[in-house]
Amino acid sequence: MSAANEMTAELLIEIPERFPNIRIWRNNRIKAMAVGRGGKQRLVSAGVDGQADLSGILGPTGRRLEIEVKAGRDELFTAQINFGRMIRDHGGVYLIARNVEALLSELEGIVNAK
Repeated sequence: MSAANEMTAELLIEIPERFPNIRIWRNNRIKAMAVGRGGKQRLVSAGVDGQADLSGILGPTGRRLEIEVKAGRDELFTAQINFGRMIRDHGGVYLIARNVEALLSELEGIVNAK
């Protein structure tokens, strides 16, 4: 398992334990071939380019939460930067996780902000 996948798995456990009003889930982006009508193959796509690794909702406000997980020297792609900007421009929270404890601390500040 990669470092980013390990961090993602840890966040999926830690966030609900520390923040019971946050709902969080893994947000997969896939493209695959599927058999359609008449046996014809077609490309099926789920998700959008640049979407974050984790998606969720901050309760009780219903505010959108997106977390992009980056390990080591991983950097954001242009599509990820644009996605983050779009989330923030529409009032959502977009965070970049490079360390579990740092992300949880940042999230604590957001949750406790009045």
